[in-house]
Amino acid sequence: MRLLFLGTAAAEGYPGIFCSCEHCSQARRLGGKNLRFRSAMLVNQDLLIDFGPDILASALRFNQSLLGVTTGLVTHAHSDHFYPGNFGMRADAFTGKQPPPTLHLYGSRDVATILDDTFPDQSVIHLETHTVKAFESWQSGGYTITAYRAFHAEDSLEALFFGLEDGNHAILYATDTGRFLEDTRQALSDQSFDVIILEETMGEGNYEQHLGFDTFLEQVQWIRTAGLLRPGGRVIATHFSHSGNPIHAELEVIFRPYEVEVAFDGMEINL
Repeated sequence: MRLLFLGTAAAEGYPGIFCSCEHCSQARRLGGKNLRFRSAMLVNQDLLIDFGPDILASALRFNQSLLGVTTGLVTHAHSDHFYPGNFGMRADAFTGKQPPPTLHLYGSRDVATILDDTFPDQSVIHLETHTVKAFESWQSGGYTITAYRAFHAEDSLEALFFGLEDGNHAILYATDTGRFLEDTRQALSDQSFDVIILEETMGEGNYEQHLGFDTFLEQVQWIRTAGLLRPGGRVIATHFSHSGNPIHAELEVIFRPYEVEVAFDGMEINL
């Protein structure tokens, strides 16, 4: 299983396009791993998690075609993770002589409603939308996928995160969420993963429906105590906001004592 981080930033990107704070100014000056698109991850060449406004730019940046993506997972309907205009580019008028294979897209009712309103006939964009709920499991493209309840946007929409396995390896991709809710902890209690990718949006900031330094490390401790990591398993932090998180090298210093890796755009993992 190949994992490619197409983006590792929170909603505003890093650096923020309208921000000149110390973190953003350093990121612009240093470039490299400090430049982060909005979060998304490509698994092998056929599964994409989140379809935000930066996937065109990130696909070009890392020389990736998304033509082979036949399974899509949407964590929630916030615009940094779900930009419906992306799917309009799947119409034959925009794809030349090779129409894309059908994309099976899985998300909450919020996601399905937006797509139904935007594209009443989804056959013209080679899309099939599937509504899923927390704690449901299903098969798609050779993967077994399970949705979990995220603690995020509680007053406005349903947010999910996902576990997926291919028969040999399993990963958990958990963003956006605050502390795992009790029903989610129970559902995860008998699972194990080779890689757990966990959001760390807030840094020094505090918001209960995202994780910051303290709450992130609390979750990591629970993950390890609960036995969610397989032997040699890895925890990777992602989804960074510039407002509370310093540049990449400083994040590595913060998390290294806890054996947590810091994701960056273009980071590739082969399991």
